[in-house]
This record gives sequence, C-alpha cells and structure tokens, in this order.
Amino acid sequence: MHMRVVSNPLESIDYAKEVEPSLFIGVPRIYEKVYSNLVAGLGSKVKWLSIPVLKGIVRKKAKQKIGFSNLKYAITGAAPINSDILHLFQKLDIPLFEGYGMTETTAGATIGYPGNNKIGTVGKAFVGEIRIDNPNEAGDGEIQFRGRHIMKGYYNNPEATAETMTEDGWLKSGDLGREDSEGYISVTGRIKEIYVSSAGKNIAPLVIEETMKSIPLVSQCMLIGDNRKYCSALFTLDVGAILRDKHGMDGAKVPKDPAEQLAKLKEFGHELSEYTDSPEIHAELQEHVDRLNGQFSNPEQLKKFTILPRDLSVDHGELTPTLKIRRIQIRENWASEIEAMY
Repeated sequence: MHMRVVSNPLESIDYAKEVEPSLFIGVPRIYEKVYSNLVAGLGSKVKWLSIPVLKGIVRKKAKQKIGFSNLKYAITGAAPINSDILHLFQKLDIPLFEGYGMTETTAGATIGYPGNNKIGTVGKAFVGEIRIDNPNEAGDGEIQFRGRHIMKGYYNNPEATAETMTEDGWLKSGDLGREDSEGYISVTGRIKEIYVSSAGKNIAPLVIEETMKSIPLVSQCMLIGDNRKYCSALFTLDVGAILRDKHGMDGAKVPKDPAEQLAKLKEFGHELSEYTDSPEIHAELQEHVDRLNGQFSNPEQLKKFTILPRDLSVDHGELTPTLKIRRIQIRENWASEIEAMY
C-alpha cells in the first residue's frame, strides 16, 4: 500500500499523479480545482470529445494529466458539487459519482454508481429507508433516514437525541430535498440556511452559490439575502486561476497551498489586491454574473457583489475542515462589506 500524508487537502491532486489511485474520495473543492485546470488545459479540445476518433486520445491525456489513469471509482460528498464538473468527468470516462449521508448514518446513505446514476441527484438509498417528510408543493421536504445504519442516539445526550430522532426511529437530516419517481434523491438546501427575503420569498442559497463558483476566477461565493430586499454575494478570487489565466502558468504546476500561490504571484511582481480592487476584474465577473443570473428567478438573482481582499479560510473560522462555508462567522467577519451593498 502506498501512503502519503498531505498538509493541505488540495495537495492530494498532486499525489494522485504519483500514486495513480484506483479509488479516490474527496470533497467538491478538490474536484473544482481539477475541473478548473482541465477546462483551461483542454480549451477547444473539449469539442473533440464528440468525435469518436479523437475522444479516446483526449480522455487518455486528460486522465494522465490528473493522475486518474487507473481510476475505477471516485466519490464526491460532504457539500454540493456543480453538475458541470460531473458532466465533464463522465465525458472523459472518469467515474465520479455523488454520494450523501451523515456521521449519524454511518457516513454514506445514498450513492450513484455505473448504471444507477442521475447527475443532479445524490443517487439512491443503498441501505435502509429514506423519506421526504412533509413535502411542499414543489416536493421539497426534510430528508429523513431509518435503518440498521442509523445511530441509536447521541451518547449521554437524550435531549439532542430527542431533537434529532423521531419516536419511530427516523433520523432528521436537517436537509431539504426531494425524491423522484425512480428513487433518486436531490438535496436542495439546509433547512436552517433557507433565506427569506424582505418580500417574503424563500431563497435556497446553495444552488446559486455553486453556479457562481463556476466562474473561473471565483474561489468562494456566499449569498447574502436573508431578510434583505435583494440578493448580493461575497466573492473571493482563485489565486491559482489568476496565475494560470492571467500569467500563463501551467495549471498542473500551480501550487495548491494558498500561501505558496501568493508567494508565486509576488514572484511575478503582483499583489492580490491588484486584482481584488481592480475595476477590470469586477467588470469581468459582472459579465459572468449577468449571464448566470438568467438561470434564476428575479428574487434569486445577484444585484450586487463584493470581492473580498483574501480567500475564506479555516484559520479565520470561515470554512469547516471539509471546506464548507460557515455563514455565521463569515457574516461576522465581513459585516461592514455586507452592509455596504445595502
């Protein structure tokens, strides 16, 4: 067995080239970085994937470039992933599938796999039962689990157990979702994270945030809009994308560690502030936002956005260890920037 310990989760991409794993499990943030470099590297060659004679060559080269030549199965979980990533990976014959579960469900409870996969869902239950509790007109309700994979309760904490478990053994996920006629589950948001605009409209931030993160220069996006008259967003810039797209650096050679990326940017004679404060960069992002806004209803569209001077980080309490955003802490850390948009 070949084992490596990495100091930064994103470094696992580099070690995949060395190890060439047959199984790869990661959070969306890792696949987002791989996707960004693949799209930049493929460029117009993406069209070749529709040409039988050429698609085999493109697939082989792409998989070699990211260390996935021997990959038999890859899983993404712990947070939503943009479906564009899954579509490209499938086209490249990279078997990436989305799964979903909780620690309380003994990790995964649903999964996609060959022959049983629908992009945009987290797959079907592979153990126990799943139900959508008290669905609304759109079919969205709380996802709940029951079965032998479910915990008995929280140790020495009957109050928390009673809040989370129903009397007949269903575990409340706290997630909103729906189930289609074939049993595929879609997660549409966290119940506690559904925003209500000042006009009373319900807004689920996750899908909007993931869509905006498809902008090449954007690293993180957090939607603002709870009890507000319109939606806005906090953006951070992807320094790796700046090195690649603004300075011509090979995406495969861009360091994964944020501090090393900033150091490399300095080597090119630039500071991050030149980009975060740049009217040209703001205008470039605005073009993307205007286009992506078309996917959403008027109350969900971004009317304003602010580019933060640095990326969100675990050290500042803004990200979880699995790189999900912590909304309360972000709102606290960037309160003045948020208020300035209103």
